[in-house]
Amino acid sequence: MLSVPRIFFRPPDRAEESDAAREKFQVPESDHLTLLHVFQRWKAEHYRVDWCQKHFIHVKTLRKVREIRSQLLDIMKSQRMVVTSTGTDWDPIRKAICSAYFQNCGRLKGI
Repeated sequence: MLSVPRIFFRPPDRAEESDAAREKFQVPESDHLTLLHVFQRWKAEHYRVDWCQKHFIHVKTLRKVREIRSQLLDIMKSQRMVVTSTGTDWDPIRKAICSAYFQNCGRLKGI
């Protein structure tokens, strides 16, 4: 979801309302998990356009995310990989994110 345009929109005349809607999805420790949370909620709402409008979310962006997800599932199936869900347990996702970014980590030395 980080390869698609911004997911939330903020109309100037409804800025406070849109900020409040965005906070409902916020996962403090990770933008990745925030975006995952939005996608999971949209999926639970059966991919409804009116749900996106109510929560100030770009439906085009979420459709692109769903398309990318579908492509990844097809690749996994073609490689005979098992597709499983972590459900509401996001610890495996946190571990995957950390391991993927391990190469980009810097090391801070004390004085």
